Parts: sequence; C-alpha cells; structure tokens
Amino acid sequence: MSEIIIEPAKTNNNLGAIVKLLDNENLTQAVGLLLPLQREKRVQAIKMFVRQNHVMVVKLNEDVVGMIVLSAWYGDEGKRIAHHYELGYLLQQNQWNKGIMTTALQKFISILPSKITIHAECKQSNYRSQRVLVKCGFTYDKDDLWQRIIK
Repeated sequence: MSEIIIEPAKTNNNLGAIVKLLDNENLTQAVGLLLPLQREKRVQAIKMFVRQNHVMVVKLNEDVVGMIVLSAWYGDEGKRIAHHYELGYLLQQNQWNKGIMTTALQKFISILPSKITIHAECKQSNYRSQRVLVKCGFTYDKDDLWQRIIK
C-alpha cells in the first residue's frame, strides 16, 4: 500500500489542497459541509473553518486526498461540553474502499490525549463510514450517533 500520512492542515501550506478537495460539491454535501459557491467567499470560509477547528489533511503519496476534523461538541442545550469532541472526515471518492481513511483515523486517534470522548454522526445508510468507525473502535450510540472514549 502507498504511504498514508496525516498532518495538521495549517502546516506545509495545505490550504490550496484543501480548497481543491472541497471543490467537489457531491463530497461536501455528502458530509454536510455547506460552503459558499463564489470562489473568494469559499476560500475565506475554508480558512476560517481551518482556524476554528483541529483539521488534519490525509495524504497519499504526498497528495491530499482527504481530511479529518475535530470540533467542539455541544450538548442538546447548545452548551459546550468539556472533553467531548465531534469527529468529521471525508475522502476523495476515487480513494474509497482502499482502507485509507481507516488507517488515517487510527493514526489520528493514536495521537489524541486521553480522557476525551469523540462523537461522530453517520447516517444509517452510510455503510462505508460505519465500517470505518467500527474498525476505529467506535460504538453505536443512538440515532445516527457513534462514540469512542479515549482512555
């Protein structure tokens, strides 16, 4: 298998590669990421998103093919819950079913601090993503929610 690398989006000038990755409307809509259509506004929105979240790029042979995002988790009442985070990820469709995201997420989880809970929302019809979550130690919680506790 080719070398899979994860690195912070803020390093090595990855913004251009992220913008290119997120130019795929089908991909961004599939993960629920709504971005402006106008190029300049889209780039600004992506910059702000990267600044406000912990974003890692997934590289395959030095090419950015996906990304992993860890964001603050808010409870039902809209309040930030300490030590709880929401996980999101996406991968170019031509890279699906190759184990890339599973490997990337396993690497990502291995560098996280202990005593946190990660939540992931995954539609019940998205079997590929559910398989990735199971392989990465997540358990089904309720509705479309999954979670993993990092001990």
